[in-house]
Amino acid sequence: MNHQPQTGPSGGIIMNIARNYLQGLKSLFTCPREIWIAFIIKVLESLCYFSSVLMLMVFLTQDMGMSDEMAGTLFGVFSASMSLFMLFVGFIADSLGIKRALIVGLIIALIGRIAITFTTNPYIVFPGMFFLSVGFAYMIPLIAAAVKLFSNKKAQKYAYSWYYVVMNVGSLAAGLSLDWLRGAFTKVIEFQLLGMDLIVRPTQIIFLVAILASLISLFLVVFFIRSKIPREEFNEDEPVTVKVEAEKLKKAPTVDYSPEEKKSAFTIMKEVTREKKFWIFISFIFLLVLVKMIFQYNHSLYPLYMERIGLKNLTGRLYSINPFIIIFLVPVMTAITEKMKAYNVIMVGSFISAASVFFMGVTESIMMIVSFQIALSIGEAIYSPRVYDYTATIAPPGKEASYMALSKVPMFFAKVGAGPVTGILLANLCPAEGARNTELMWIIVGISTMLSPITLFLGRKWLDVESRSKAGEV
Repeated sequence: MNHQPQTGPSGGIIMNIARNYLQGLKSLFTCPREIWIAFIIKVLESLCYFSSVLMLMVFLTQDMGMSDEMAGTLFGVFSASMSLFMLFVGFIADSLGIKRALIVGLIIALIGRIAITFTTNPYIVFPGMFFLSVGFAYMIPLIAAAVKLFSNKKAQKYAYSWYYVVMNVGSLAAGLSLDWLRGAFTKVIEFQLLGMDLIVRPTQIIFLVAILASLISLFLVVFFIRSKIPREEFNEDEPVTVKVEAEKLKKAPTVDYSPEEKKSAFTIMKEVTREKKFWIFISFIFLLVLVKMIFQYNHSLYPLYMERIGLKNLTGRLYSINPFIIIFLVPVMTAITEKMKAYNVIMVGSFISAASVFFMGVTESIMMIVSFQIALSIGEAIYSPRVYDYTATIAPPGKEASYMALSKVPMFFAKVGAGPVTGILLANLCPAEGARNTELMWIIVGISTMLSPITLFLGRKWLDVESRSKAGEV
């Protein structure tokens, strides 16, 4: 009697994920070559972004001589500016066309990176940070748009899955390279370029790498991305009859467009903000932002904390735990929780992420930092993908984009607040010199973030818009 090997539920999930990844990879090869250029640029830009934010507080306090409070406030303004500028740069990018838009975005970012690499003069550094925030705000949605433009319909779903993967690959590369670069370059570097004497301090070596990454990206865009891609390279297999019918519809004078298609952006915004459902949803997002602030602290508070407890040589490697876990765990968790109620999944995931901070409140040790990064990553892998799904599900038909865009607004306020709070906590509980109480510092952060899942649990009957919509309450 022959027995067929049985695959358990977890084995089946893993096999499905492996098949999806393989199918996704195959489908990407049916797209124009530009899709791969977009992915490479995303890796390089993620490397630039994550390595820069990990070093910015260190640079501002050690090289610029700023106080913790001032550096924290400036970091908060810098981070919030990116969220603010992101609301406007899309219009500019759309008007330029994708190739020119990428060139413009990279040049803006390059100007900012040059300005903060070779000097500590505030009259150069501060405008440089402005250009850098505009550059980051410009490039993040622009590369996401490029992925859509350079992929065909069949591959688009997989293209965005891989987009998320390559973003975390860039984050992982930033963490892993950070410690090596800081260990290899411990002295001031002086050299001449175009008749100018340039100086790069050890903390600025990360910004110099970002300049090189920007130049590589510019080279790829200029020489390998075409302004016009032949339609046949998209392998859409669209029947000719469909095109003919489409042309007839364009010429037909009797086409009746629905009122929804004629609504202006301002009209849609007024309708959305008048809905009770929307304000309940925004309350939910504001609460969730408290958990998302952990990632702000991971970029602003964590690097200086590592410097001051004597573990600066491990800053990048321990930070890399997060993107490493996310790359592999997100698809697994998405598959495991896909049939579960979105609100409950978000609630559980946010609880795990919020609770992760309390590991840092136990004692100053590598074990506690590793435990924090692992727990934070597990929670993020559980709740983060479902937030997009939840938003799209509860949004009224035709207003999905409005809900998605407005759901980003609370994060602007979180970034504004996280910067000054970072400075105050560092100055009082983790100063460069004097007595420290870092355990209390992280416990304060943990309590503030834990308010989010606790409130989500206590207010679930009011905040769960999806359930209330099904019950006809909103």
